[in-house]
Amino acid sequence: MLAISIAGISWAHKLRVGYKLATLSIFSIFIFYVNSLFLLLLILFGILLLYYSVSIAVLRKGILLLRPLILVIGLIWIFHIIREEFLSGTVICLRLIILFALANFVTLSSRLSDMIELFLWILHPLKLIGVRTSPIGLALGMVIRFTPVLIARSKQLLESWRARGLKHINWRIILPIFITVIDDADRVAEAIRARGGI
Repeated sequence: MLAISIAGISWAHKLRVGYKLATLSIFSIFIFYVNSLFLLLLILFGILLLYYSVSIAVLRKGILLLRPLILVIGLIWIFHIIREEFLSGTVICLRLIILFALANFVTLSSRLSDMIELFLWILHPLKLIGVRTSPIGLALGMVIRFTPVLIARSKQLLESWRARGLKHINWRIILPIFITVIDDADRVAEAIRARGGI
């Protein structure tokens, strides 16, 4: 299965996930009070340097992760231009890019096991009322791991569909995607059972 994070020994990888997520949360609130276009561009440039301080590979991956959002953000920007709100529209779009870039940075520089460990720590009070949190942590890990796989499988099926000359993609593509997801889930369940479960 694919992983979003990139392994490394940089300062960002060594920093605890809890600190990174707390900083991201605080910065997410702060950024909505910033209305200066120049300051937002400066922050965006600073984030690029933040990526670069880890490695070129992380910078490239971060840019690739933002590419699917460009279309959506572009549509939002065009909508504001049509309404003659160029400045406010540009500010909103820059805020979105900054927030997504920072969230991706946290994901790229954090191990999945650390994320799950933090999540289990947050859920620890549930143990006091008899709730088993380890299956919840496993489910969280599976969702994070399977999301990129599902996207990749969907792209493969769409390419196969087009290769057969079927240009108009309709709802029938959902069934093959659903079957592949069920098949993968069944294999993972068998592997977990073979290792004694949780």
